[in-house]
Amino acid sequence: MATDRTPHSARDPWHPIRTLISYIDLTSKWSGYLIAPIALVYMLIIVYEVLVRYLFGQPTNWAHELSTFLFGAQFMLGGVFCLWRGSMVNVEILHVHIPFRLRAAIDAVLMILPICICLLMFWLWGPPLYPLRGVIPLAAALMLTQVIAQLLRRIYAICTGRPLKTLVTAEHAIDAVPVEKAQ
Repeated sequence: MATDRTPHSARDPWHPIRTLISYIDLTSKWSGYLIAPIALVYMLIIVYEVLVRYLFGQPTNWAHELSTFLFGAQFMLGGVFCLWRGSMVNVEILHVHIPFRLRAAIDAVLMILPICICLLMFWLWGPPLYPLRGVIPLAAALMLTQVIAQLLRRIYAICTGRPLKTLVTAEHAIDAVPVEKAQ
C-alpha cells in the first residue's frame, strides 16, 4: 500500500499563510477576552471615587486619571478584537454589490492606511506617562498583525476567488471579505 509522503504544505501552497493567520486570529481573540475585564476595574474605581467623594467628603486625586488611562488601554487593545470580529465601521452600500475578487482587491489596497497608522504609532508616539508607553506599542503590534492577517485573507481571495478557511471557526469570527448570501 503506497502512502502519500508529501508534506501538507507541498500540496497546499497557502498552508503556511493559513497557519500564520490562524495564530494571529487566536492572539486577537484572546487579547480581546483578556482586556475586557479592565472595564470592571475602571468601573469599580469610578464607583469608589463617587462613594468617597459624596459620602465621606474625601475626593481622590488619582481615580479619574487612572480610570481614563485604563479606558484608553482597553480602547486601543480592544480594537484588535474588533478588527478580528469584523466589528469595525464599514460602508457596504456599494461593497456588497461588486464581485467578490474586486471587493477583496479594494479592501487589500485600503489596508495600507491602517498599516501606516500602526507603524506611525510605533515611531511617533511618546506619552508622558510610562504605563501607556507599554500599551501603545503592544496595541500597535497586535493591530498590525491582525491587519496583515486581513490583508493576506484578501490576497487569497483575489488569487482563488473564495474565502480563506482557517483554524478559527466561522461562528467565532466574521470573514474579512463578505460573500454573497444565497437568495
